Amino acid sequence: MAEYSNAYIIGRLIKQTRLLIAMDDTIPMETKLQTQAMLKEFEAAVAVDEDEQDQGEVRGQYYFLYDQLSAYPNIEALLSAMRNFIPYL
Repeated sequence: MAEYSNAYIIGRLIKQTRLLIAMDDTIPMETKLQTQAMLKEFEAAVAVDEDEQDQGEVRGQYYFLYDQLSAYPNIEALLSAMRNFIPYL
């Protein structure tokens, strides 16, 4: 069984989150636009080495996304899973 890095898994979780946001008809368009843009910034912020990540910025972006999307169970599950791979969340 292949082992994947935390960065790889986080990237996959972000992609799945982005896909679910795009496909969910119950999410208002304004929320979709705001969260998709924030996901792009979040992805860039966590793509660098963990030592170089701005933890405050990553936390702020994550909690913004969680606040906006936690009402949608499938997306909330993906966001919660990210906590396992970003230790400072």
